[in-house]
Amino acid sequence: MKYIITESKLEQVVINYLNKVYGDLKEYTTEKHPNRVFYMKDDKVYMELEMELDYDIIWVEYETIWGELETIFSLKKPEIQEIITKWVEDTYKLNVIQLTVEECPSRYFSQL
Repeated sequence: MKYIITESKLEQVVINYLNKVYGDLKEYTTEKHPNRVFYMKDDKVYMELEMELDYDIIWVEYETIWGELETIFSLKKPEIQEIITKWVEDTYKLNVIQLTVEECPSRYFSQL
């Protein structure tokens, strides 16, 4: 049996997945990085919000969140950026004028 999932349904399936697996990340800030908010679970950073003057960037850990969306849902970069932007706005109440979502290898994340 073959299932056909429309684009809007796929977005909702992906957001449900993100909420189930990563919907409980805790915000963490440090004095060392006052312009950054880290989103963590079990002492691991999964996302980093870098607040710049003109726009904010969400760095998403590649080996988990970004890679899973590529592998499990066969999504490409523009789709991943669009869905993650919607997800972080809804789930983490990030209300920013311009949000840039970028994949990021785990070794990039600042040592906390």
